[in-house]
Amino acid sequence: MTDHLNSAAAPQRITPYPDVNAGVQELLLDIQAILGEQFVGMYLLGSLALGDFHPQTSDLDLLVLTTDALADETVAALRDLHERFDCSTSPWAAHVDAIYLPQVALRTPVPTADRFPTVEWPGQLALAPLEPGWPIQRYTLRDYGMVVSGPDPCSLLDPVPSDELRQASTGIVAAWHAQARNDLNWIEWLRERTNHQFVVLTLCRLLYTLHTGSVASKPAAARWVEGASAGRWSDLIRHVTTEQKTNEPVADDELQAALAFLTYTYGLYQQWRASLTAAGHEAEASSDRP
Repeated sequence: MTDHLNSAAAPQRITPYPDVNAGVQELLLDIQAILGEQFVGMYLLGSLALGDFHPQTSDLDLLVLTTDALADETVAALRDLHERFDCSTSPWAAHVDAIYLPQVALRTPVPTADRFPTVEWPGQLALAPLEPGWPIQRYTLRDYGMVVSGPDPCSLLDPVPSDELRQASTGIVAAWHAQARNDLNWIEWLRERTNHQFVVLTLCRLLYTLHTGSVASKPAAARWVEGASAGRWSDLIRHVTTEQKTNEPVADDELQAALAFLTYTYGLYQQWRASLTAAGHEAEASSDRP
């Protein structure tokens, strides 16, 4: 875990990438100027935290903690800040995703209907609910989050139980499985190479979470799946990890392989859910015995 850094810390101490540090430090100072005493901390998540960061293709994922919910004028000022940064000469312009979260909401175990200031490029900062994989983000923050400024995440969060990670993961898998069966537009979306790669590697991470109760980077999870499945999905994983950038849609055989991988992952998560139900019934029956 990265040590605590205050706003005056040298940028090179945050990550191994000087241009990332410079961009993050610039954002930190501007965000602190807007939030003032409402600022609690700022953290790097995503690929930087998990170890699969690629400077040419990755985005910067920021979580900013505040003392409480932000006023409309503060949200507007933050929106203007992100718009200016996206038009700047920084190499990370238009490559920053961020969420501004009241400190009390950090302990929310699952997403609620509450909405928080969120930036997901290419959109502007707007109010949005927490994503379905929120427990995974909480786990990543506590165990791997990189502190830009603020308290150590371990002082803010209790450990995230493994089954909370699995519950979040099964929601993602179930949603994709339903779309694959019922939404032709989703199938066409999956034909785009970047989306195809995203889905396959995310499924690797979800399988890793199902079996280990923890979170890994996409490359580490892909290697784990290859080993755990005796090479069953090696061709598919090799395609998405070595393919060159192209605008050509994926071939039909690659598409079908990704859909089969999705069905396989969905089936394993359904087995896990059934085992939970069976265990619950057994526990209930045991409690009724004299």
